[in-house]
Amino acid sequence: MAETDPSTGAARSVLGEDVIALIELFHHSDLTDLSVERAGRKLVLRKGAAQVEPNVDAQEQVEEENAPAAGVPVKAHLVGVFYAARDKRGTPVVTLHQQVTKGHVLGFIEAMDIMNEVEAPLSGEVIEIAVRSGQPVEYGQALLTMIPEEP
Repeated sequence: MAETDPSTGAARSVLGEDVIALIELFHHSDLTDLSVERAGRKLVLRKGAAQVEPNVDAQEQVEEENAPAAGVPVKAHLVGVFYAARDKRGTPVVTLHQQVTKGHVLGFIEAMDIMNEVEAPLSGEVIEIAVRSGQPVEYGQALLTMIPEEP
């Protein structure tokens, strides 16, 4: 909802004026937190420099969710476009949870119209495929993750 300011003739928001008035009242009060919800909008005000100790369980959960999959990453050895098959639209040379041996071709990186093989650095299981076929990759970017085969 907008009204016209009689002094300038410009439109002004009643909601905006309410928010400004609320902020001024909050600033001059003894309150440290204020939350107001109106017309589907929410305003949260806080003041003071109080440090809140993070919830350790929640922080560990976030770190766990953001942690890379356990295993050994197979990284791009050059910049280019990753392909899961030699002919770009063919059957992928490796699938998720497939057991592979050291030296097995896991995919290809095309650079300057040359298909360069990405080989398994160890024998084990492919537990994650981090890039899709046709995706540009950078040097050192994780392409797949493997769990080493137990001796």
